[in-house]
Order: sequence, then C-alpha cells, then structure tokens
Amino acid sequence: MKRIFAAVALALMWIVCLADSPLTSCDFAQAYMDHPMVQLASGLADASEVDLPVSLLNFLADAKSPVDVRLAVVNAIGWNFDGKDSGKQIKEYLMKRYKVKDEKKLVKKLDSNTLAVYAYAKAMSNYFVVKSAQELAHKAVKNNKSKSFSVAFISALIDAQDYLDSDWGMVYKVVNDVTHDGSLKLDMRQEAIDAVMEYINLYKEYYDAAY
Repeated sequence: MKRIFAAVALALMWIVCLADSPLTSCDFAQAYMDHPMVQLASGLADASEVDLPVSLLNFLADAKSPVDVRLAVVNAIGWNFDGKDSGKQIKEYLMKRYKVKDEKKLVKKLDSNTLAVYAYAKAMSNYFVVKSAQELAHKAVKNNKSKSFSVAFISALIDAQDYLDSDWGMVYKVVNDVTHDGSLKLDMRQEAIDAVMEYINLYKEYYDAAY
C-alpha cells in the first residue's frame, strides 16, 4: 500500500511539474499591458497556431526597443503548444533581418539584449528542453555591458526551468540571487519582478531545507 501511495504521489508531482513551471507560470506581461505591443501579443496567446505580425517581429528584433518590454511581449505570447512555434518564427525573422543562414552566425550578429529576447523565446518554444536557450542566455548576460537586470533575470528564469527536474531549492536561489544583485541596472518594472517572485518564492522552503 505504501508503495502504491508513493507511486501515486510521484505521478501527481510530475503532472504538477508539467503544468506548473518557472517558464509557464510566471505571467509578468500583465505589468506591461499599457504598451500596445504587449497588448497585441496578449491577443495572440490563446491561438494554437498563429503567424506573428511583422510589426511585432520587428519590435522584438529592434535593438532600440526596451529589452524589458520585448521580454514582456514574449511572455504575453506564451509558451508553445499544438503547433504554435513563435520561437521558430522569431528565429527565422532574425536570420532574414541579419542575412545569416544558421543560428551560430545569428548569435554573433545579435546585441546582448536581443540575444536574451531570442533565448527566452526559444526556451518558451520548448520548455521541456532548455539547454540551448540557457547557453544563449548566459552568453547574453556575459556580453551585456549595461548590466541589465532584465537580461540577468530572464536568464535566471531559464536556469530555474532547467533546475526544475533536479533541485527545487535552486529554482528559488538562481532567481532570488539576481533580485539581490546590486550591480545590475534595474530596467524592469517592479510589478513584473513581483509577479515572477510570487511564483518563485514557492520554492524557498526547498532551498531552506536543503541549504
């Protein structure tokens, strides 16, 4: 009986993980709903298959667009399911814009803020496997001379997604550490940060218990 109970508990925990994760549960776009591009992206969220408007793609690709708003746009579009692959569409648009034929060359062309936006979109496209997106996000943080909080924060959120399968305490730590990094330039709305931390703080007890 104990074995059956343990197996059921484990299965339920796995189901919860699938439906509830750092990338799928942190709705910070709501803090930017006054921006027309975020409003436009939010309207696409419920569509299973959708071609992203050129105006939206251009905004995401534009290095002059505020990085926090661009990240909010990706968040508003949501994660991919039933064939919706916004990450792929964004990649193809960027490759066409920068006239490159593969991702390796694209990464060399992108400024660190745009690279972070692309990394986040890629992670949202396949939140079960985020290693590649994680590497891109780390590169964006490393190359970000402005010390953008937004870039570091979204990179940490992707890291948290990766830790979900191995260490729930670290899910909390990697994101919380960024919020306490005084060297970063705060370029994200506090309401958006609070929305993410409301979810991330659920993992604090696992960090406290293990560390």
